[in-house]
Amino acid sequence: MSTEMTSSVSSDRSTGPQVHRSTGPQAKLPGRFRPDVHALRALAVALVVAFHVAPTFFPGGYVGVDVFFVISGFLITGIMLREARDADRISLIRFYSRRARRILPAATTTIVVTVAAGLLLLPPMRWEGLARHALGSSLFFENWLLASESVDYLAEGQAPSLFQHYWSLSVEEQYYLVWPLVFLLLIGLAGRRGWRHRHAIGAILATVTLAGLVLSIVITSSGEPSAYFVTPTRIWELSAGGLLACILTQERNRSRPAATAGGFALILLAMLTFSGTTAFPGIAAVVPVLGSLLVIAGGIGPRRQSLFTSRPVTWLGDVSFSLYLWHWPVVVLLAALWPASPAWLRALAVLVLAGILAHLCRQWIELPFISGRLRTLSPRRVLITGTTAITVGVCAASVGFITLDARTAAMAASAEQLATSPPPGMGAASIFSQDYREFAAGAPIGVIVPSPIDARSELPEGAEGRCKSTMSADTTPVCEFGDVDSAFTVALVGDSHIEQYLPAFQQLAGEYDWHVVTYFHSSCPWSTAQRVSDADRGGPCLEANEQTLAALAELRPDLMVTSSRTALPFVQNESVPDPVTGFREAWTSVTALGIPVAVIADNPLMLPSDATNECVSEHLDDPEQCERSRDESMPQDWQRPALSTPQSGVSFIDLTDRYCTRAVCPAVAGSTLIYRDEQHVTPAFMRTLTPYIHSALDGHGLIGRAAR
Repeated sequence: MSTEMTSSVSSDRSTGPQVHRSTGPQAKLPGRFRPDVHALRALAVALVVAFHVAPTFFPGGYVGVDVFFVISGFLITGIMLREARDADRISLIRFYSRRARRILPAATTTIVVTVAAGLLLLPPMRWEGLARHALGSSLFFENWLLASESVDYLAEGQAPSLFQHYWSLSVEEQYYLVWPLVFLLLIGLAGRRGWRHRHAIGAILATVTLAGLVLSIVITSSGEPSAYFVTPTRIWELSAGGLLACILTQERNRSRPAATAGGFALILLAMLTFSGTTAFPGIAAVVPVLGSLLVIAGGIGPRRQSLFTSRPVTWLGDVSFSLYLWHWPVVVLLAALWPASPAWLRALAVLVLAGILAHLCRQWIELPFISGRLRTLSPRRVLITGTTAITVGVCAASVGFITLDARTAAMAASAEQLATSPPPGMGAASIFSQDYREFAAGAPIGVIVPSPIDARSELPEGAEGRCKSTMSADTTPVCEFGDVDSAFTVALVGDSHIEQYLPAFQQLAGEYDWHVVTYFHSSCPWSTAQRVSDADRGGPCLEANEQTLAALAELRPDLMVTSSRTALPFVQNESVPDPVTGFREAWTSVTALGIPVAVIADNPLMLPSDATNECVSEHLDDPEQCERSRDESMPQDWQRPALSTPQSGVSFIDLTDRYCTRAVCPAVAGSTLIYRDEQHVTPAFMRTLTPYIHSALDGHGLIGRAAR
């Protein structure tokens, strides 16, 4: 998100009053201090911070990042254009040293301090993510790390990273790693062909801007959440700013106040009308990008400089980079420390604390490298210092990993022994008695299986990739477990909420020689109704379910077992059935084949996010601190009203009393961690449900005599 001025600008800014000297219009090639650009930078950071502290009032404030991209492209391409004009070449060492001088001191300081604060203030469960994202931010691939997590269904609900905002800085540095090299090749080619540098550069930037916009629209329209973070959807915004730098070749005779006003209006319009539901970036990003271009191209006349150079605007523009870096860790840490405090009070605390940190960082970290005594360092020494700064950031991330390993090593050994030889009374067997709060007989106090720190990675075998499709796939893989020649075949069909029962059915298959066949599809319940998320992806779930029904007709299992997470919004219109009808229709399609259906009620949820397991990681000796009331844990389960009227061939199995007592739903039962995230159950606890699942199936007459 950084933006950069030339060295002449840095000296102007350091001397203070010189910023008010300009009396002529400012719409020109970037080469001196631009009050309008400085004010635009102030607006950009204000929008981002406002969005993060009060998203209800500033729903589209995230467009401030797009404003930063345009400013950055305009200023930095302008720097290279002037250097090429004056020297007929550009110095890559000088360019990269300038970037290092501008970016790394503040960015690395923020990373180091944030890692230290995270280790002190956050639950151990979040340390691994803290270290991973610190590493991604230090090496400028945070945007791709976030993209990979945003498309991973199993990553749903994770607490926000303290370094999430570094994604935009990563996009910029990836762009500027390549753009100077292309620029250098272009001016060399232009020199040999007799072209003007600016024309060659402008042609390439125009091409990248147009092609990048088209690519951004295509990727964004796919509905994949990763589109927000990935570099290909964003490069056109930086290129658009660079293209403007090519166009503004000479001093204007007058400013364009209408263009400037219109540009600010477009940015504010985006801030007020865009929201989290806006398909972004895509075509919507044109609004803030165009607004930014108009502001820069319009410039300001001398009569309007007072607003742009007022003390608050000047200060905010000065600290914009540091404020961007510091505000988000403050937002996340305060939310973790005081989750029940009034939102307005936390917002005020964020503004005050982040403002102080930004001011200190600007004065003591940024300015010494920009305009202070460290400014005289040679480009080579700056690059060496920059490499050292990156190394420091990587080391800070490593401290997080090392601290986590030290915390969990001893626990892991005890947990492994407990898992290998589980004593009686573990897991579901302890529910509905006061024993669930006690550690299993013979189990060390404080040892929980699995460790809450490792719980998210504890996945059933079907989650390894080969046995479950992605959300956007229109087919469902088939996997087989147990005795393929068995006289009793069970089909497990549905989304991840039936997939999590696989460990129990694997145990049943081993004990009773069953044949278990799975049809798992991410975020795809066995229903003819449609989730809103599936409709947004073009409806692959409905098509996949039709193929699965055909496969069931061919397989003819002795029993189909299903369950679904239904507490998610469904499409409510005449094009598809309502949720209740959708479930009944899907079950009927199976019973019509002569296949009985067992529907397992959805398990209790432990929202929000990973708060429950974070709590357990802090209260290993007394995990009852993390239990929740049964009423608030019960999800809206459309399967229940769908079976309020008995349906021939369909049996309902409710295991809630093996998750919860009459009053509470614990996080740990008999030394066993129940949840690996806010909605999925750990394989360890699921295995303790095995005898109760068998008993329920047998009680409904769903198990043949030979299969007992």
